[in-house]
Amino acid sequence: MNLRRLPFLTLIAPLALALAFGGCGSDDSGGGTAGGGGSSTGGSSTGGSGTGGSVGGGGSGGFGLSGGTGGGSGGSQGDACASVIEEGTLVPANLLLVIDRSGSMNCNLPSDGQSTAECESFPAPKDTNKPTKWALTKTALDQAIDSLVTGGNASAGLVVFPRPASDCAVTQNPDVAIGNLDATQGTALKTFLGTVSPKGKTPLTGATILSYAHLYEQLKAGTLKGNLFVVLLTDGFETCALGELPKLITSACDPNDPTGKPCVQTAASVNIRTFVIGVPGSEDGRALLSQVAYEGGTPKSATCTHAATPANVGDCHFDMTTSTNFAADLQKALQAISGTVLSCEINVPKPPPGKKINTKDVKVSVGGTQVTQDESTTCDQANGWQFSADKSKIFLCGTACDDAKKPGAKIQLDLGCLQDVK
Repeated sequence: MNLRRLPFLTLIAPLALALAFGGCGSDDSGGGTAGGGGSSTGGSSTGGSGTGGSVGGGGSGGFGLSGGTGGGSGGSQGDACASVIEEGTLVPANLLLVIDRSGSMNCNLPSDGQSTAECESFPAPKDTNKPTKWALTKTALDQAIDSLVTGGNASAGLVVFPRPASDCAVTQNPDVAIGNLDATQGTALKTFLGTVSPKGKTPLTGATILSYAHLYEQLKAGTLKGNLFVVLLTDGFETCALGELPKLITSACDPNDPTGKPCVQTAASVNIRTFVIGVPGSEDGRALLSQVAYEGGTPKSATCTHAATPANVGDCHFDMTTSTNFAADLQKALQAISGTVLSCEINVPKPPPGKKINTKDVKVSVGGTQVTQDESTTCDQANGWQFSADKSKIFLCGTACDDAKKPGAKIQLDLGCLQDVK
């Protein structure tokens, strides 16, 4: 095929883009002994009786959890601040699978005797007795979809590129709209994949940009709640000239905009993260795909290589081009993505102005059992809970995550006594 590359990251995006807690009790006190504060956990709501002169100022009650009653207002003296108890909710995940079905996906793997150069010149299987890249990819995607269905707390949709209309056609509308990933949605995704046949060039830029545009529109409309992810899978690099891309692309990302802010970076700034899988055939697209993963917030390491040149150097993405067992390695990559997407993530509520949380006092319970904080290793190896680096999120790891996903499981965050910001 006559391949013409278009630098993805030169295209520009114009995508634009509290919980109130009870404070501590007042410091006013009467002449006698202040009464005891009420329970902060939704238990007894009666404060202890004061003795002597006037009763001390009312202390704040705790927050009640679902189905329970609020904590009682006692006659506590101001220095006996009650803990703030909040109900935690797992943050849902929303995925848009953006899958390359260009003609080169119809070739055998290089390890099965068909080189990338042979595939580019004639995109058909060299050995019909061996599986094509598309057949192997579809099998791995089917298994990943099943895993996501089982994991729960996720929604997913899918779009393939190029579109049937022409070799470089792309669309902002998914082939399978993003929906709750239950068994029915999983079947819809897999059924659609079963209808796809590889054909056309690789409009990688347009397909990716419009996936961001779609998610951003859903985000603005409030249709999707939680984390948003693009999972981009391709065996190549951009092979459609800018003139071959529809006007819809240039209106979403103006290549003449001098600000120099890439679409992928703009998407990441509104919490749309991008995983990238490079299938065999994308050797000369490593730099590009690595940049997309890095700017998209999912680099494999903080020190991975993501320079624009040379074109065949980059390791921030899932690079399958040197795999000796593509089927198994692709499944592992999709499992790793699924593990990240389905992590038990909880947003830490923001305190009101003038207050702050002492993170050392925070406790987490799942199903009525307190969970141990475990910062000794990464969450995929830990068993307990961890803070994110900026303390804005809590991650449940190991059996704590498993327990939190059980039907009816309740998560409680004991945030301790809120402190004054000095």
